[in-house]
Amino acid sequence: MPTDFPSRRQRSPDYGRSTLRAVIVNLRLRLLGWRIEQALEERDHIRLLLHLNAWAELHRRTSEGSGPGALPSANRITTVESKDVFCDRARDILSRIAREERRLDRIVGRLKLARMQGNRRGYDRSHAVGQISYDRTVRLWQQISLSFHSRR
Repeated sequence: MPTDFPSRRQRSPDYGRSTLRAVIVNLRLRLLGWRIEQALEERDHIRLLLHLNAWAELHRRTSEGSGPGALPSANRITTVESKDVFCDRARDILSRIAREERRLDRIVGRLKLARMQGNRRGYDRSHAVGQISYDRTVRLWQQISLSFHSRR
């Protein structure tokens, strides 16, 4: 009759690392999601683009490192894929917002010049063009916001 107790199985040094890694990645993705929301509320296109790129890079590294079966593969669009679509759409819209803001900066310069010269007609024309550009910028931010809230 054996008198020794059965030895406990030795756990590998990697035991629990994958779970811990998944938890850390999930927390980072949530933090990035919160930062994306904050940038949207503040209408800060530079921070929004920075956080979108960080989210996409983290997702890409996670999906590459976890193997082919880690992400659900179905014919329907998954949450991750819908976020990727949102990121792509938002990047496209953000480039247009940046272009509109550069246009607004040029228009502000023209407005100042027209005011200093006393050119009422040039001032009114620049103001009208600036208002159109501003309205376009507001509409682009609304598109990003609607796209962000519809993906949830």
